[in-house]
Amino acid sequence: MAELVTTDTPAAAPAAGAPPIPGDVAELIRARVGERSAPLVEGLFRSSLVLDQAPGQDSSGQDSSDPSAPAGLPAAEAVPVGRLGGLPALPAGTAWPEAGGRPMQLLAELDCAALATAFRSTGPGAEGWPLPAEGLLLFFHDEWLSDFTGRGCRVLHVPAGAPPRPAPVVEQGAPVVPAVPVRAARALSAPSYQDRELERLFPDDFLVAFDLAQDLAERLPRPEVRLLGWCDTDTGRPEGHRPLLQIGSGALAVDWGECVNVSFWISEEDFAAGRLDQVRHGFEVA
Repeated sequence: MAELVTTDTPAAAPAAGAPPIPGDVAELIRARVGERSAPLVEGLFRSSLVLDQAPGQDSSGQDSSDPSAPAGLPAAEAVPVGRLGGLPALPAGTAWPEAGGRPMQLLAELDCAALATAFRSTGPGAEGWPLPAEGLLLFFHDEWLSDFTGRGCRVLHVPAGAPPRPAPVVEQGAPVVPAVPVRAARALSAPSYQDRELERLFPDDFLVAFDLAQDLAERLPRPEVRLLGWCDTDTGRPEGHRPLLQIGSGALAVDWGECVNVSFWISEEDFAAGRLDQVRHGFEVA
């Protein structure tokens, strides 16, 4: 067991309204770091939304149930929130996002009101939904994954009721990710040993943060698709940013070569202000 050695870090607790930390996870934290440090670790937990495919449906609405597939989200908590892939409902007058002169690919079209409902469905909602509460969120990325500066993505907020426009011919012919209806439920997310927030709690013993993060990763879900929360993968963390959306290649019928996941990152300042126009692109290569 390793107790926190610093004395100037204020105690913290999970945000009001967040799902409670499961008892076995709380016990694990205390066994690793002790009673004094446990509240500081628990204060780093974030709420997130875990997304998975709506059972029994494919992009055409036909039954696609697979009895051998692993169990997904609890039906009582999951809320339909939109889809991965497909063609977006871009409003009239909105330019199609491009990268290097190529149209970007839509990875997700999510309903803001449904996301807000899912985020509040397992608690009193005091934590507050941090993203727009109406309209659609559209997540585009450069499928070539050729821009290592982080500019290869766009996130657009389409207001509710905006009249859609059809895709131009060139965009209709571009590769489209097959549409997959998805649902969401709120879940706790814990930091990795790669996240400085956890490492700073134990500045004199990195192995404490490493071992704790490994334990938490085994106890908490590591989904293919997560909105908000902490990063679940070994993707590089842009300084001062947090993950907005992360999608593993296993969630989509795509061929990203050696890339196993892509992610969208937002700065802490933009997250607090609700700005989505400077979101950064990230991806991990196996």
